[in-house]
Amino acid sequence: MKYFGKKSLSSVISVILNLAWWVVIAMSIFAVVVFAIMLFSRPGGNSFATEIGTWSNDNSWKEMYSWPLIGKILILPYFGVVVVFLLQIIKKAQQLFNNFKNDLVFNKSNVMLISKISKLLIVFSILTFNFSSLLVSVLLFMICEIFKKGPHFRKSMILRYSEGNI
Repeated sequence: MKYFGKKSLSSVISVILNLAWWVVIAMSIFAVVVFAIMLFSRPGGNSFATEIGTWSNDNSWKEMYSWPLIGKILILPYFGVVVVFLLQIIKKAQQLFNNFKNDLVFNKSNVMLISKISKLLIVFSILTFNFSSLLVSVLLFMICEIFKKGPHFRKSMILRYSEGNI
């Protein structure tokens, strides 16, 4: 299987990332609507809000009804910030895999995209308290360095080969 170019793994991942972006948008809109209903309803006072609480076996949804109003209001901007960072990460990853689909691998734009993704992922991991995302961002910084040095390594190997040193 081809990893780069048309009809490759890169093009499949690019399509999946595009779909993921739209799914996150749709689910975020749905979550805001559900949360707005929860925000302005009293526990047990709204049959729709009560039904939403039964969709999950997790008791945290039921506990949210008892939160003070200021707590419910503050969670909405937090959710918005997390979603914005997630959408930016997905969009940058989609651009990166579009470059891979077009056979642009060791390119300055890819280095910039990987660097931006890793920086966004660091902020995302801090916001969501997710250690594995932080680990992935560190690995992406390492891959970024590989992509920076990739063309130089290739040129030096070609030069060595032409001089007969290999």
